[in-house]
Amino acid sequence: MSKPLIEVKKLTKVFGKNVVLKDIDLTVNDGAIFGVIGESGSGKTTLLKAIIGFLQPEQGAVFYENKNVLDNMRVIKERFGFASQENCFYPKLTVRENLSFFGNLYGMSQTLIDQNTEKLLKFVDLKDAENTLGENLSAGMQRRLDIACSLINNPKILIMDEPTQDLDPVLRREVANLIKRINQAGTTIILTSHLLYEAELLCHEIAILHKGKVLEVGTPDQLKSLYSKNHEIHLETHPGNYQVIAKTLTKGKVSRLVKQGNKLVIYTMYPEVVLKHVLQVIDRCKETLVDVDVKKPSLNEVFESLVKKQ
Repeated sequence: MSKPLIEVKKLTKVFGKNVVLKDIDLTVNDGAIFGVIGESGSGKTTLLKAIIGFLQPEQGAVFYENKNVLDNMRVIKERFGFASQENCFYPKLTVRENLSFFGNLYGMSQTLIDQNTEKLLKFVDLKDAENTLGENLSAGMQRRLDIACSLINNPKILIMDEPTQDLDPVLRREVANLIKRINQAGTTIILTSHLLYEAELLCHEIAILHKGKVLEVGTPDQLKSLYSKNHEIHLETHPGNYQVIAKTLTKGKVSRLVKQGNKLVIYTMYPEVVLKHVLQVIDRCKETLVDVDVKKPSLNEVFESLVKKQ
């Protein structure tokens, strides 16, 4: 069983009269990818800065391996890596020079910097670009360089603020795969995201943050089981006469219907019964079945349900 690596206890942060974080309690286990999801302005970035010791809370504390982070910053900072929303590398330095610069900030020996640099250049696939200026890299390579800089000190825990923000879908997948590899190599990760589907795919455990408060914490499956009993039947037929299909559905068995592009999405607590009925209707109506897929409820549905209750 994994042991707690980070513990946030009754954390409250206030800016002026604005309570940004209120009584936050979180536990991040060693080896996990822990996600904090929430809307813009929910307090995600402030929480990360408090965890890493950049901000002092008005109440509560953050503990790393049972040690108060603020009371032990000199030692604990060496165990953290931080990748912010904006790239932090220096555009006028080469890839290798950037890694060396950040290694020196940690007070690492040049020998260790060189060793870690070689490993990281291969790990993030930037070996062929090691002498290229940061400003001349593609967007995806720049993000990989920024992440590499946050790993130069071989941290035990990596803090990532919206790591895939402003990236196109292809680059988002690329960075998401890199995050998984970093975790598989032994680094615990705490990340924030407003992309719920991405957090669902990446994270072992998720905290839902809303207006500075943690509404719920759990694995994606736990959250979906607790707050959304519906399954989703994604149906595509040709020519797509969904009105006829919809009229035959029993209201007691179906929560709602939504047309998404060429598909009809049926929300139901009785997926087997409803799917059997729908397939029979399709056959009677002379519709051609193009595609059908039964899915568990999405994390987005859970998030919306929780926020509406506030």
